[in-house]
Amino acid sequence: MKNNSFFGLLMALMMFSTFSCNHQPQPVESTIDYSDNTYWYSCGDTTKDADVFYVYPTVSTISYADNDSSWFADITIPEVREEANGNQRFNKMLYGEYNFYAPYYRQMIFEAYSQPTPMLDSLAQIAAKDVNDAFQYYMVHHNHGRPFFLMGHSQGSQMLIELLKHGMTEEQRKLMVAAYCIGYHVSAEELAAYPEALQPATDSTMRGLIVFNSVTDTTALGMVSSGDVVGINPTTWTMAADTVPAEFHLGMAKYNEARDSVLIVPCPTRTYLYKHNTVCPDLDPEMVFIPAYEQMFPKGNLHFADSWLYGGNVVENMRCRLNRCLDRP
Repeated sequence: MKNNSFFGLLMALMMFSTFSCNHQPQPVESTIDYSDNTYWYSCGDTTKDADVFYVYPTVSTISYADNDSSWFADITIPEVREEANGNQRFNKMLYGEYNFYAPYYRQMIFEAYSQPTPMLDSLAQIAAKDVNDAFQYYMVHHNHGRPFFLMGHSQGSQMLIELLKHGMTEEQRKLMVAAYCIGYHVSAEELAAYPEALQPATDSTMRGLIVFNSVTDTTALGMVSSGDVVGINPTTWTMAADTVPAEFHLGMAKYNEARDSVLIVPCPTRTYLYKHNTVCPDLDPEMVFIPAYEQMFPKGNLHFADSWLYGGNVVENMRCRLNRCLDRP
């Protein structure tokens, strides 16, 4: 099974991995002005009952030689913003039932994740600040009291978890239906340090944090999901370890070129939880395998598929949680 969104990302990695640019990047100490629509892929509308605030995964592979911003995507450059657009367009289609808000941000490039933890943590503060600034602008100027979902994948989820820990007020949390932080992890230490901000959802309707990572077998656990303590099975929205029959998987999201739309197509697989990872034993371990990233994502690790692999389940679950939030049947 192949998904155009993933293979579009793979092509971007291949195309931009050797790209160089003489443009001087914006200094990392500057602030992005989110009142400028240049820095939003989508500013949504106000016609629907709820919003999605979406933060895209790592798509930027452009390096800037020895400039201070070499670890970050310089979103003042149109070509850099364009790197994110395929992913954002896919998700805007997938979550079309909601007003869709999606900022650009100075995300870390892939190379940053090979750096020692202290340096990586320091680098992450720039991307996290942008996401926080964009979210605060959205809340003041766009939200208008509507319930909202936080949605992200990979680095996008990492930044949303930082937003939950450090950037949200109690009033803002009351409007949040759920935070789908797909393809990342929450440690036991984080859960203990931020018990109110990181409240994991343990069923299909409650508000809270939702994290899941997938593999085809238990030997394929990767560093991204290592140490996760809140992983949930997205076919049942529980943390039970029992094997779940394939019919509970409601289909994956796939771009349909003929219709220029995202469709939900069958993807039958049993699932079960192992160390808070969702194991999908019936899927092909090669489906999203990239040899160049084998150390981080070994064969059988489905990190690059997680954002669309359970598309049918996530869309249905969002409706369920919103109905509970709005006291609708």
